[in-house]
Amino acid sequence: MPAASHYHLVYQSNVTAPLSQPELEALLVQSRAWNHSHDLTGVLLYCDSNIIQVLEGPEEEVEYIFARIEQDLRHYDVTKLADGPIPRRNFSQWSMGFKSVHPGDLTYLAGYLNPAAPTYSAAIAETNVSSLHELLAAFVTDEPIRY
Repeated sequence: MPAASHYHLVYQSNVTAPLSQPELEALLVQSRAWNHSHDLTGVLLYCDSNIIQVLEGPEEEVEYIFARIEQDLRHYDVTKLADGPIPRRNFSQWSMGFKSVHPGDLTYLAGYLNPAAPTYSAAIAETNVSSLHELLAAFVTDEPIRY
């Protein structure tokens, strides 16, 4: 069986210090340059010192950059939420999509889980990978989630 040509990894983390808009913009510029040269796409959501990111591309590139993220001192509590082969890229129009949000912006989303809630880890473990992708895609594109 041939290897899947697309691979994804979704993780969340906390940042050691809140990121300002200029810092987020610099991160975006740096990430886009790296991702373009390594055939990576994805989306990064930043909210109240929390990051959730989807990385897509060749498996070895995705795993390599995730290993670097895990060692990056700007992050702590890096948690892989999902990974594996995917039939197509979900965020192919960007080398890295980006949206800065506030906690209140997320509460209207079906399936939203508050990372600060004590039950968050257990709820994430039960999350279907495709619904996680749909949730992220819906938020980034401002389109309704289809069930």
